[in-house]
Amino acid sequence: PSSFRLGNLFLSSCPGKKVRLTGAVRGRGAVCRDLAIDLQRFKSLGVGALVCCLSDAELGVIGVQWEEYMKEAAKLGLDLVRVPMVEGNCPTSQEYLDAWLEEIVYHCTLKGVNVLVHCRGGVGRAGTIAACWLAKMGLVDEFRPPNEVARRGKVLPAQELLWQCLQVVRMRRSSKAIETAEQAAYIAKYGEYL
Repeated sequence: PSSFRLGNLFLSSCPGKKVRLTGAVRGRGAVCRDLAIDLQRFKSLGVGALVCCLSDAELGVIGVQWEEYMKEAAKLGLDLVRVPMVEGNCPTSQEYLDAWLEEIVYHCTLKGVNVLVHCRGGVGRAGTIAACWLAKMGLVDEFRPPNEVARRGKVLPAQELLWQCLQVVRMRRSSKAIETAEQAAYIAKYGEYL
């Protein structure tokens, strides 16, 4: 029997996130996470690498300082990758993301190391990265319902890949995952790039 195991990809809101501390906004309550505790919990789940989709400025807005984040991650031996994106947006290019995904896949996923991707809420930008990771790994076909192609009719390969990736990420994380048309289009273009 083989002991080979692929690493998992987890999605999360930002560790250490602090928002709405002065009261509820539109019915949503305060969030006051502890960075060190969050990272320790991720480590206990077997996470060995983190992908942060936030800029220094956006981290600061939600109460997380990049220098502290790096220090806490290093204390726990967590590798850290930065793919910053503006909220609702995507990586700068397919080539840029693919270079990072190559690193993640070969240095983590194929070695059985779990990776956690986060943005502010762990749905839009992190969901986009997860969908592209699924495409890169070739993991989406196993999730497709057998009658889906027949029901939907003829579709282009990139559209089919996009649909499959969207379905898996939304099923596993949130029905709101991949929040914008730009993010969905990016996933389709990434599929064509592959």
